Amino acid sequence: MDVDDAIVLVIAVWVFIVTVLVKTVDVYVTLLLIGLLVVAEVGGYFINPDTKKGLNSAIYFLLFVFLIIVVRKVMEVLS
Repeated sequence: MDVDDAIVLVIAVWVFIVTVLVKTVDVYVTLLLIGLLVVAEVGGYFINPDTKKGLNSAIYFLLFVFLIIVVRKVMEVLS
């Protein structure tokens, strides 16, 4: 098993666990982001640059969605 295959397997298992356990989209996106950040940090030196590029794209997208969630929650608290 290649390192990239192991990374994909870990991410797939994490997505399955989060999907089964979480009911709200806000918490779902946040946990997905945390999982991807952990995988990127722990396996950063061992990941193929092409795979790392795709992982970073997913992280940036989830960070953008997380930012939208935070802004929406702040506006909800302020109003």
